[in-house]
Amino acid sequence: MPAPSEDPKEPETTKDIVRRVQDGPTGFRELYERIAPSLLAWGRLKLGPKGAVDGDPEDLLQEVWLIALTGFDRYDPGRSSFRAWIFGIAKNVMYEMWRQDMKRSPLPRSPEATAALQAWPDVATTIRTRLSRSENLEVLMQRIEQFEPLDRKILLHCGFEEMSCEEVASQLGIGVSAARKRWQRLRSKLAEGTFGELVQMQVVE
Repeated sequence: MPAPSEDPKEPETTKDIVRRVQDGPTGFRELYERIAPSLLAWGRLKLGPKGAVDGDPEDLLQEVWLIALTGFDRYDPGRSSFRAWIFGIAKNVMYEMWRQDMKRSPLPRSPEATAALQAWPDVATTIRTRLSRSENLEVLMQRIEQFEPLDRKILLHCGFEEMSCEEVASQLGIGVSAARKRWQRLRSKLAEGTFGELVQMQVVE
């Protein structure tokens, strides 16, 4: 009698990769590429039309990559998810992009980040190339263009940054119940497509 076949291996989660990468840096690129599509969509929404700020979402991808790579040894998965940590870095980079745009000066870069860029020269190009072929990302952006401005903000905060509805309500100056209802409606709209890899569909308490 033939031996029963083994169960198929479960796909590796982001948390699994974090644990593996923290034991050695060889998988960091894989981990970052998993979050890059969401980061690019977030950056496109935050920056607006190309040219509105002296920089674009692809600049953001590279800068966040460099900062995360050089600071990953300080990341504590017990305090926040990898996604929330990355988007925290992204918000700081975005603020710096706006600030430097007003000063008409380039983004400052630490010696560690410069060394990391030299050590990984093909990363930014590879990620950009892969994302430029992502039809799912473009479909998501087209879908978001149809949302009301307030719904876009809720999607940015709840769907990308993993903020709770209570935090979003306070930041946007609306009621918690209204924030929850809008986020629930947005999740229903997004559930019609395969956007789970791009948008965090879970409700953060």
